[in-house]
Amino acid sequence: MEIVLEIVLPIFGVVVLGYGATRLGWFGGEADAGLAKFVFDFAVPIMLFRSLATAELPATIPWGYFGSYYLSAAAVYLLGFGLARFAFKRSYGGQVITGFGFAFGNTVLLGLPLILTTFGEQAALPFFILLSIHGLSFFTLTTLLLEADHLSGTASKRERGRQIVKSLFTNPILVGIFAGLAVNLAHLELLAPIEAICALMQQAVTPCALFSLGCSLTKYGMAGRVQQSIIMVVAKTVLMPALVYVLATRVFDIEPLWTMVAVLMAAQPSGVMTYIFAKKYGVGQAIATTSIFLSTALSLVTLSIILFLFDVR
Repeated sequence: MEIVLEIVLPIFGVVVLGYGATRLGWFGGEADAGLAKFVFDFAVPIMLFRSLATAELPATIPWGYFGSYYLSAAAVYLLGFGLARFAFKRSYGGQVITGFGFAFGNTVLLGLPLILTTFGEQAALPFFILLSIHGLSFFTLTTLLLEADHLSGTASKRERGRQIVKSLFTNPILVGIFAGLAVNLAHLELLAPIEAICALMQQAVTPCALFSLGCSLTKYGMAGRVQQSIIMVVAKTVLMPALVYVLATRVFDIEPLWTMVAVLMAAQPSGVMTYIFAKKYGVGQAIATTSIFLSTALSLVTLSIILFLFDVR
């Protein structure tokens, strides 16, 4: 419990700072919009570029390990999408944001320090193997779905298709992902000045995104889509790690340490990128902010229970 508190409480602290600054009128709506744009269009793409350019991709693909995690993620993504469509009657964009929030966790900000603090350096390999395609898969899929929704009704099908393809080469997040992957696969090393700039920009992602999230809470608060948010929180922090555990131990027979790493990654609360995507495309902002806040709070309990069940002291 102490490990979880040491990591989660500072996250809440930055969110509260953003909330308080906006509530007191010290940080206005235009400033918040500018901050969110900085995070989405500059800081996050540069972070993704550096991460993928310098990551050690696995020499052989651990299909069972990937299957345990990403089949579970796909299942809860589709569950969230379906519930938003048929139960809550959300718009298409809202359905995408809901599915994304069901499956995408706070793996770097909260998961990385928690897992490495708990299991030590031996957990680095299984963690980064999963992380190597985490953003690539989630961000690419979600961006394409949201871009398609954003362009719907504005042009012919042929024109929409052309614009979606164009977005692959102009969307900042996808540019960061594919550029970093290209550098990695070409076995190129980042020049020292570029590496230094990227590292400096990467440090801005976490505080800026969390501060912007706190600003958003003043607009949506805890009254925004609370019922749907509770369902999302349960799916993200309880259902998804349970699915990962079942697949890892009953279907693919993954070794214990790797299983524990995958389960803890799956149990992370909804990631701040859920809010960033919602803010960028102007859909699902209420459920994103409320779900991130609630799931992060609940993770104090769920992560502690998982660590106890894994007999981690």
